[in-house]
Amino acid sequence: MARIAYQKPYLSSEALCQKLIYQGLIIDNQDVAKRVFEQCSYYRFKAYLFPFKDLNTKRYKPSASFTKGRELYNFDSELRTYLFKIIEKVEIGVRSALDQWITEQTNNPFWYLDSSLFNDNGKQIQTVTQIRSMFVDSKEEFAEHYRNKYFNEFCPFYRDLPPAWVALELMTFGNVVNLMNSVNENAIQTLKLNRFSKKKLGVDKYKTVCNWVEAIRQVRNACGHHNRLFNRNLMAPTGIKRYLGSNIPLVRTRPDPDKREEDQLNRLYTNLCAIQVLYSGLKHEDKIGVKIKEFFQEHPTSLYFRESMGFPSRWQEETLLFDL
Repeated sequence: MARIAYQKPYLSSEALCQKLIYQGLIIDNQDVAKRVFEQCSYYRFKAYLFPFKDLNTKRYKPSASFTKGRELYNFDSELRTYLFKIIEKVEIGVRSALDQWITEQTNNPFWYLDSSLFNDNGKQIQTVTQIRSMFVDSKEEFAEHYRNKYFNEFCPFYRDLPPAWVALELMTFGNVVNLMNSVNENAIQTLKLNRFSKKKLGVDKYKTVCNWVEAIRQVRNACGHHNRLFNRNLMAPTGIKRYLGSNIPLVRTRPDPDKREEDQLNRLYTNLCAIQVLYSGLKHEDKIGVKIKEFFQEHPTSLYFRESMGFPSRWQEETLLFDL
């Protein structure tokens, strides 16, 4: 398709309201609509109007209204805020548990600098290089204290870097995910990381944990950057079905004439379940299903899109998410 120069003109909040009304959207209070566009931008908000649009006519369906779009927007906003707090606890817990386990297994506080533990794919070196840059520039008191007082004897190439429990505090979630994924098969066995995953995180295999934290990182980034989480394709957590109630059928993907019907695993619901498994494995007692049920009840328009987010019709019977 040939590209063309972008020439759409700027539209005021009032003009945007008129455009939506012309396209068939019901706006009962234009002052409220204009204020919403000024507060959060039309471009961000219109993603929550998209489900109400007829893709063939490019017009809004007869029942579509600004109020329903705003309800979806608020549902998504509150969901992101809540999940960000839960993922924070999961992220910090995984960092801490991983470091304590490997440090104990290796008796080496600088284990993240031991190249023998990692695949030779450059990711570990890249991660360490990024950590060094962050550590050297850090104004945190703990970082300045270490730089002024200590050096490490373990790695001559990175003598200025601190032990893992300090380094992991400086790592981004992406750094942690890369480091975890870089551990080689031999180290997984010698460090007993499958046992670690089961005992400390409630997940059978270390590689499954690696997959899940990568999937959860995607959810976390959507929450942290205030991006749409509602109705979004996400990474499917490997093996999540074995942690779910077997008598509760998952949402199925739309049948393709050339393919068999399959469970829909790349949506929000399965990611929530992966978060809950790790959250519970880290000994947090509350079940996130309770709060999410409240969000659905407070914003009933969201219930019409429950299935497109991967929530089964009987999801409230899932013992992983509720104390039943």
